[in-house]
Amino acid sequence: MKKRIVFVNQSSGYLMIDIINAFEKKYDERVIIVGNIRSRSRKLDETVRIHKVKAYNNATKLKRLITWSIAFIQMLFLIIIRYRDADLFLVTNPPFTAFIPLFCKNPFSILVYDIYPNAIAASGLLKMESFPVRLWTKVNKNVFKRAKKIFTISDGMKKEIKAYADESKIEVIPLWIDDEKVMPINKRNNVFIKEQKLQEKFVVLYSGNLGFTHDVEVVIDIAERFIDYNEIYFLIIGKGEKRDMLESRIKNKKLKNCRLLPWQSAEMLPYTISSADIAVVTLSSFASTLSVPSKTFNYLSVGAPLLCVAEKSSELATLVNRYKVGHCFRRDEVDDMVKYIMEVKNDPVYYRRLQRNALDASKEFVKINAIRFSDALS
Repeated sequence: MKKRIVFVNQSSGYLMIDIINAFEKKYDERVIIVGNIRSRSRKLDETVRIHKVKAYNNATKLKRLITWSIAFIQMLFLIIIRYRDADLFLVTNPPFTAFIPLFCKNPFSILVYDIYPNAIAASGLLKMESFPVRLWTKVNKNVFKRAKKIFTISDGMKKEIKAYADESKIEVIPLWIDDEKVMPINKRNNVFIKEQKLQEKFVVLYSGNLGFTHDVEVVIDIAERFIDYNEIYFLIIGKGEKRDMLESRIKNKKLKNCRLLPWQSAEMLPYTISSADIAVVTLSSFASTLSVPSKTFNYLSVGAPLLCVAEKSSELATLVNRYKVGHCFRRDEVDDMVKYIMEVKNDPVYYRRLQRNALDASKEFVKINAIRFSDALS
């Protein structure tokens, strides 16, 4: 009988591609059940079988819930009908993926990017003592107890998961960088900078999700303080529930130093990331203790100093302080953010130190981390 492994992840990028490719010699057949795959420099091995399910749509809360639910049902159906004998590698995307082992007896491991129901309770949508949260908590304890291995991306996440599972089962494997393409690009050679006519600007960049877990509007608050500074320009790239609100605020405040752009092509990504003189990473207070956005590591790979908006006790703040790659602020510390931007812009020695620290830190978050998943399951 063939030894098979099925990877389950609604939205897959280079991280998932690297993980799947790392299992090449461990299994006779590798399968991915996925909504969409966004490949960059590294492609998914051609021998991997792909099953497509409903793609994730985060345009509204309702669309997010609908696409999560449809994908979960499709994933479960495929596993029960076609892969009852396979090992499962489950990713908490959609969040309901953790429920799959309730309906099948496959051996499985879980990669936890976001901890549910903690994130829902922390957001205020439901209380910890509510029935859905208590039920989900019970499911987690049942499922995690049966897991061969539970992977997560930070020590803070591990601490949260310990409420559901024995510590010996939990392994922390940091995220890594798409290092083959994302690297520093001089502004003179940056096609995105030229296209946007930003050659003479000091660019403060936010690129990513414009959803409710990200305090993106702080970028507009800062831009408003710099309205009379022609050299400093603010770029917001992405999509999500807050996009229309952000667009309206930029227009109403008549901010000529701030621009909102849609997602750029995958080919343009190395250029957009490298356009940042300062890169903004934001998480709302309820989300910041539970995750570190993966884009953080791409910013490190281009040597971008970080301006982070998150709780001082967050994993993001810990990373920034450990590697001395920028500064982390609370949401209400806009005055301090303004001072930080001015300091980075006007002090070349300080800027180069942050840049060098970021590039040095990026060497710790490399593709070889993907191999640790297959090694842990040997």
